[in-house]
Amino acid sequence: MVPAEATFIPNYLTLTGWGLGNTYAGLVLPFLAYAFGTFLLRQSFKQFPRELYDAARIDGMGHLRFLWTILMPLSKPALTAVGMYVFITSWNMYFWPLIITRSTEMQTLQIGLNSLKAGEAANPGLVLAGAALSVIPTLALVIFGQRFIVRGLTAGAVK
Repeated sequence: MVPAEATFIPNYLTLTGWGLGNTYAGLVLPFLAYAFGTFLLRQSFKQFPRELYDAARIDGMGHLRFLWTILMPLSKPALTAVGMYVFITSWNMYFWPLIITRSTEMQTLQIGLNSLKAGEAANPGLVLAGAALSVIPTLALVIFGQRFIVRGLTAGAVK
């Protein structure tokens, strides 16, 4: 429940200490786990009846096999919703890529858009075209995964 902004300095110091300062791993690693995703998946897993697990155990299924063959396929809506949330949040992030990257080759699209509007020769048409292009991946993800968002976010809400 700690805001991401409060973890930027420790994450930066840790990743630069590991030599991941200007790499794709440095951009991705701190955001592989979200508290929101943990709570959403917990509620999704809690909606499955205990009898389902008991029946799988009677059939000789172990914990991992039950997880991969029964629970994960039934949890696709929640997993998709978490994945989409993480992607959209990471795609729109500005501050973390700004502090972890040093070279212009590693900087994200949002930093590039900001550099387009800086300066006296800023072209508003160019900035708006870049902003429109930056929305396309998020918009496509939401359009194609809309049913999973609704199903995943409402999973576990009603008993």
